[in-house]
Amino acid sequence: MLQRFLFILLLLGSIKAGNANPLHGDPDSSPDAVITGKITDEKDHPFAGVSVRIKGTEKGVVSSTDGSFSIGDVSETDSLQFSFVGYKTQTIAVGKKSFIAVKLLRVDDNSLDEVKVIGYGTQKKVSVTGSLSTISVREVQRVSTPSLSNAIAGKLPGIITRQSSGEPGYDAAQVYIRGLSTFANNGPLVLIDGVERDMNQINAQEIDNFTILKDASATAVYGVRGANGVILINTKRGATGKPQVTFRSEFAGLTAMRLPKYINGAEYASLMNEALVNSNQTPRWSEEELQKFADGSDPYLYPNSDWTNASLKTDAWQTINNLSITGGTDIIKYYTNIGFTVQDGIYKQDAANKFKTNANIKRYNFRSNIDINLSKKLTMQLGLGGIIQNGNYPGFSAPQIFEALKVISPIAYPIRNPDGTPGGAQTFIGWNPWARVTQSGYSAQNRSTLQGTFAARWDMSSFTTKGLSLRGLFSYDHYAQTNNVRLKEFEVKRYLGKDPVTNEDLYSTSFREEKPLGYYTENASNRAIYTELQLNYDRVFNSHAVTAMLLYNQRDYVNLTAPDSRSNIPFRRQGIAGRATYNYDSRYLAELNFGYNGSENFPKGRRFGFFPSASIGWVVSNEMFWNVSFVNNLKLRASHGLVGNDQIGQRFLFQSTVRTQGQSYYFGPNQELLAGMEEDAIGNPNVTWETAVKNNIGIDLGLFNDKLTIQVDAFNEDRKDILIQRQTVPAVAGFFPWSIPYGNLGRIKNKGFDGLIEVRNTTSSGLFYSFRGNFTYAKNEIIENDEAAKRYPYLSGKGLPLGQSFAFISEGLFQSQEDIDISPRQTFSNVRVGDVKYRDINADGIIDAFDQIPVGHPRLPQITFGFGTTVAYKDFDASIYFTGAAKTSIFMSGVSMWPFYDGLGVNNVMREYYDNRWTPTNAQALYPAIDVGNNPNNFLNSTLWMRKGDYLRLRNAEIGYTMPQKAMNRIGINRFRVFVNAVNLVTWDHIKVMDPESNDGTGGYPLQRSVNVGFQVDFK
Repeated sequence: MLQRFLFILLLLGSIKAGNANPLHGDPDSSPDAVITGKITDEKDHPFAGVSVRIKGTEKGVVSSTDGSFSIGDVSETDSLQFSFVGYKTQTIAVGKKSFIAVKLLRVDDNSLDEVKVIGYGTQKKVSVTGSLSTISVREVQRVSTPSLSNAIAGKLPGIITRQSSGEPGYDAAQVYIRGLSTFANNGPLVLIDGVERDMNQINAQEIDNFTILKDASATAVYGVRGANGVILINTKRGATGKPQVTFRSEFAGLTAMRLPKYINGAEYASLMNEALVNSNQTPRWSEEELQKFADGSDPYLYPNSDWTNASLKTDAWQTINNLSITGGTDIIKYYTNIGFTVQDGIYKQDAANKFKTNANIKRYNFRSNIDINLSKKLTMQLGLGGIIQNGNYPGFSAPQIFEALKVISPIAYPIRNPDGTPGGAQTFIGWNPWARVTQSGYSAQNRSTLQGTFAARWDMSSFTTKGLSLRGLFSYDHYAQTNNVRLKEFEVKRYLGKDPVTNEDLYSTSFREEKPLGYYTENASNRAIYTELQLNYDRVFNSHAVTAMLLYNQRDYVNLTAPDSRSNIPFRRQGIAGRATYNYDSRYLAELNFGYNGSENFPKGRRFGFFPSASIGWVVSNEMFWNVSFVNNLKLRASHGLVGNDQIGQRFLFQSTVRTQGQSYYFGPNQELLAGMEEDAIGNPNVTWETAVKNNIGIDLGLFNDKLTIQVDAFNEDRKDILIQRQTVPAVAGFFPWSIPYGNLGRIKNKGFDGLIEVRNTTSSGLFYSFRGNFTYAKNEIIENDEAAKRYPYLSGKGLPLGQSFAFISEGLFQSQEDIDISPRQTFSNVRVGDVKYRDINADGIIDAFDQIPVGHPRLPQITFGFGTTVAYKDFDASIYFTGAAKTSIFMSGVSMWPFYDGLGVNNVMREYYDNRWTPTNAQALYPAIDVGNNPNNFLNSTLWMRKGDYLRLRNAEIGYTMPQKAMNRIGINRFRVFVNAVNLVTWDHIKVMDPESNDGTGGYPLQRSVNVGFQVDFK
């Protein structure tokens, strides 16, 4: 294989596209027979350029401009394969035929016979009455990332994601289905090959199909796990035929997006002087000293430390490689994938170190799926997956490093002292950002996951009734993690200058002595066992199609390294689920689902719940009266159901506990000193799961033979019995804050709609083009949160969305003393010209805490969308995709936007603030005047610091070229494609200082822009 690959590289420069009909063959051979035919597309247009090949051989031709073909050397036992990029490959047995007419259909064709993955099974598309969305694997692969959650951002209606970090190994996005509906865990249930697993630990190359289930009809079978939606991922399986080997390799250059931009040392010292002058104090630095900060003539006493440049690189790299083999016979089929991924970080390293401190992950993936036909009625499936991920990180975490970049000013001290030791001072000991990155040691993380799945299916039709089958599944997953931590304390001392006599460097006494690399190990491991037994019935009686499913499942999860006996108690869920569907003549559809599930998290007698759902559908386009020729599919859907959520945060809240008080008392004749005990958590014997009543109506529309498809769903959800800690318990009741009991008191409503539009077509000239766009709107409302009555109604969280911010309304900056005198009195500090002016909401003449109101939108977007297009012509293909979000707000708060928050000369200063601050000559500034310290009036959560978080991002773009088939045949290659793609190319937003997906503040480890070069080769 390696020789073939090297041979390919040598030939690439000399290969030229050919358009001759023969792909391969010997002109001197005497054919058994000549087969002719004609190939058309879905509109019966002649189809040129289609590959026609004798299956299992290299002999083939391509169709002419009129769609005709002629191929010789064909026997009656042969089969012909017809293939074209973007279309389904068809295989037709020759037999006695001398002329074959073929109509090719598009890949991912939205025909009604398409099979959709649903909960615990599959259904034909025409029969689906629930709300679900799918995405092609090709779309996922176009976003080159180790974390699958980032690849689906903006690609599916109903999915809302937010990626707040780009750090290797910690860059996964938060994923939500149709927004937020609870105070606790809103994450969806993710099932890979039917088993609960981490979606960010598999490679996109392993995926066969990806589906999200959104409404109660689709998720009720999952009972107490279905309320937040379900993501179903099935990995690839084998196919009958000789071994097919595919190798895909990608290499990307990564660029950090929006690293923090701080002012330089001279500007910082000048700002300190300005703050002192504003406070009627004497400036700290003379003009001569300011010049030293600017020209670097005395870099140790007057430093200009660019901490960002010293600590961080602007670029990194990653590579993703996958080798897969698939094939099989009528008895056994197999699929195997081996993956290797490396992602590098942006931390700089000290060449003098013998250890690495840059963030880095190396991940090895293995997956093997085997299908065995033990008999005509009995089949068996074996699946084995393995993930090993080795990570390396500095001794300090990313939040600690980026916090130091915000806190330490450019003039605090030099990056390194003249003797090479890290610069430092008596305050903020150990906060030197460069030293945190390079001199603090390292942490080596080793994670390993083993996944084993066994399934068997028995067709019982022959001795019971037709259509009855039994399926069993067993899985065992084991996860282990070891952190080998080698921390190091670097010496901290301050440089004092030169000795005037000896000219030697002078230092303060060490504020902290250097300590060599220490060592300790952290271990974590867990085990999950899942069992499932499923009885299925599938039968057609003339125009009546019925299916039924009854299932038992159980999952046991154990934390093998739990710190205490309470945490070591296994997590267990068990239950049964059922489904019944009815389809009359592909026109009238009905479906009933239920889940009866239990969890050990609740007290006896309240551990099991029943979660039913019902849905109906009407395929109007299949009615006899329907005569709208250009509308080939029109289906109306509706569903209603009850689902649950047992992800309530804490375990065993029905139990009361006591704890050691910390005080000791003398007891008994010997006055023995005994530790005191006190009441800890107060149990609630009635605690139970959340319930969600979900309603959904939808329409599926196919126009012009599915060249244009539209799917729209409207939904609402009423989430009740949400577990929250009581808010109305008075302090005089004597409870500690942590011991206040919990209750199922919360209630949230969520509503919205999502939709998908897709255009797909191939012209008579062979040009394929498509457009795909999706939109999601989800808005929630808190109905009950057990909050105490507020003095003013606008201070209540009821009626507002989850995550709603409360803030003061900024009315700009005070421009004169007269303006201050005639304005309501602000109670936070003595107000001066240039300070923030706030609105008096309750009109009481003073500005205080009662003048905060709901402002902006929640941090999680209420609107997300994506759209893009793909074109392919002959051997070229290109695609581009945009994603975006709206109705979201972000606060640009934090110490670097609030200068001198921790004291004069402390905290770095963002250039955004420096360039737009108030001064007597910049009265129209965005930000308040500088002060000598924490100005409580200016550093409040207000609309002055709030920005729209809306954005439009060019998420990915790709250009690909497939080498001419004729040339590839000569070197034994079935297909060779090279491509260039990019991720996060451009972002349009209102912030500019940090990425719009970042957390509030001024950002952390930045997201990455990647430019990726790769190839995929399919060997014969």
